[in-house]
Amino acid sequence: MEKQLDDIEEGDSGWKKIIYDFYTPFAKELEEAEEKIGPVELVDEVTDEICEKCGRNMVIKHGRYGKFLACPGFPACRNTKPLLNTLKEVKCPKCGKGDVVIRQTKKKKKFYGCSLFPACDFTSWNEPAGQMCPICGMTLVKKQNRSGVRIACSNDQCTFIPIADSREDAEMDES
Repeated sequence: MEKQLDDIEEGDSGWKKIIYDFYTPFAKELEEAEEKIGPVELVDEVTDEICEKCGRNMVIKHGRYGKFLACPGFPACRNTKPLLNTLKEVKCPKCGKGDVVIRQTKKKKKFYGCSLFPACDFTSWNEPAGQMCPICGMTLVKKQNRSGVRIACSNDQCTFIPIADSREDAEMDES
């Protein structure tokens, strides 16, 4: 097959004949496999989340953009919600009411935001640590560096250095 594709690329062979010769037996094998396997049914996972419109327990569905919550009463009830991954025991540092959730940009880059969006517009590229800086009062975040993950202040002008980091720096200065 690879040789035939190389011949198409070089212009020595016609692509329609080669694709036809490959696809005809492949389509038969595909039909046989579908008959043997039979229909595949995805079972919906029931959650504790209650539908605001009809009161049923919502289920996790799989769509082309990933998982989401949907009401099992479809088509009578068309309520859906995004399935949010929350950080355990980390409240929003801006409003203090919502949970911090992991979200994605259109280009699939991960960021953190408040679950009460759009009422609260907190966002961060770094994961909030769930604590406030003792010096400036801003949020402490987890930042990735060469040696692993470290805790730092979200305020770049703050001089906060966690105790563990200052010990490592002192050990490095001694050597």
